[in-house]
Amino acid sequence: MRVQEICLEQRPREKALQQGIRSLSDAELLALILGSGTRTCPVMDLAADVLKATSSLADWDSFTPASFMKIPGIREAKALHLVASVDLARRIRRAKAFRSRPFDFNEVLEWCQLEFGMSPLEQFAAVFLDARGRILSSRVLIVGTQTESLVSIKGAFRAALQEDAAQVMFIHNHPSGDVTPSLDDIETTRALEEAGTTMGIHVVDHLIVGGSSWLSMKHAGYMKGE
Repeated sequence: MRVQEICLEQRPREKALQQGIRSLSDAELLALILGSGTRTCPVMDLAADVLKATSSLADWDSFTPASFMKIPGIREAKALHLVASVDLARRIRRAKAFRSRPFDFNEVLEWCQLEFGMSPLEQFAAVFLDARGRILSSRVLIVGTQTESLVSIKGAFRAALQEDAAQVMFIHNHPSGDVTPSLDDIETTRALEEAGTTMGIHVVDHLIVGGSSWLSMKHAGYMKGE
């Protein structure tokens, strides 16, 4: 049954307009994004096929257009629509986090998980803040391999000085999804904190993210100043 043949109240578009976008199921929302099905597969069936093939929405931020195009019925245009919807969600989280005055830990954490949590490569990044805790900018400092990244303490604080930051929050991801800090993570955190003290730049925290998990080195007691 095609979208045109579905009872008016059940069409994703009309349902969203009448009851609100949050009234839609995952399949209905996805059907709205896809816009249409194929000659042999109505859009609601195609949406169900996509959800079944991708297993979990939590994995979508690691999908590329090529990944989605492996699903029957999904060609370049629809694959780009799907990738664009995921990246828009990430950008909304970033904009929300960076709008915070002052810095809001939970909003920045949500952005970090979307930005880095599902990356197959280990990345080391920083969020730079002024003395009043307002976000100035963020920057990926290093992209490593699947198992390691080489953190440059000097490079990290060179970037902080370039941004005229009074405070900095460091983030890196574990592609494995296990956010348990390694000995290297602990030593790096302490080296960053000591360098910050020397340079007069406060290290707010060092977050480890992986999948939907996260760990704050500050809250876990790994930072000497805490």
